Amino acid sequence: MILVTGASGFLGSELVKQLIANGESVRIIVRPSSDISDLASIKDKIEIMEGDILDVPSLEIAMDGIEKIYHSAAVIGYDDSFYDSMYKCNIEGTANVVNVALTKGIKKLLHVSSIAAIGGKPNDLITEETKWEKNEWTTHYGITKMLAEREVWRAEQEGLEVVVVNPGIILGSSSNENKATMRVFKRIASGKMPFYSNGTNGFIDVRDVAKICIQLMNSPVHSERFILINQNLSFKDYFERIAKRLNVQPPKRALNKTLGNVFLFADWMASTLSRRKRSFTKEIFKVSMEHFEYSNEKIKRQLDYTFIPFDETIDNIAQQLK
Repeated sequence: MILVTGASGFLGSELVKQLIANGESVRIIVRPSSDISDLASIKDKIEIMEGDILDVPSLEIAMDGIEKIYHSAAVIGYDDSFYDSMYKCNIEGTANVVNVALTKGIKKLLHVSSIAAIGGKPNDLITEETKWEKNEWTTHYGITKMLAEREVWRAEQEGLEVVVVNPGIILGSSSNENKATMRVFKRIASGKMPFYSNGTNGFIDVRDVAKICIQLMNSPVHSERFILINQNLSFKDYFERIAKRLNVQPPKRALNKTLGNVFLFADWMASTLSRRKRSFTKEIFKVSMEHFEYSNEKIKRQLDYTFIPFDETIDNIAQQLK
């Protein structure tokens, strides 16, 4: 049997769907407050167990009879309201997962990390061999994922077979329109995103990430990490492709430092008054203005993998929005 953590999340739910489609027996560990509506159509095919990766006894019960673990549970955030929960969940939670996995004799663990954990600098080609160094573009999320990886590599030294994947910006349709990707599409569709940034980053379809994770888990590969991106793309190009598919005008003006600071203040005011989560922060602004380029050569060589065409990804999300 397979255990999936983070099954209520964007990637976790896609992983579960593909595993069930492949005929696997799947158990998920979720908190009582978790929304697993994305799994409603296959709920009767999943073994659902209440628990938390911060609760070791519940993890011990969840891992009984388990052979393989996909660990995708994490907190993602880019402002200080997330810091405490990120550091606790991403680092302490991962330490709990690998420690219990070691005591239970788990066969293999696949850890979903992030390109944010690799580090690197703008205008350099970032690979799996890039040395992590804290710099002005380092985010708190990136720090927590890097430290979570250290817990995984420590467990590998203690005898647990592990694989680490570092996905880029994950795109895909979702029934939850509050997901980041859906919010971007909705803002462009309604003309509420007049600006674009000149930055570049790595993008990938959520279906590709899940499929690659499963192929790596079912392969003899271990003690390796893999950057998972389809292609590097400027945010300007990304927004223009969305606008074209939605038959609306794309953002016309480039974001600069002055405008960025205005938007930062406006977003801070709006979130303070409405008590909503920040959608535009200093960390997001700083990273989005730079050219980050990632290599996907290692995963392509390892699996001879062909990614879903990027425009097909855009079409799929746009259709969901309609």
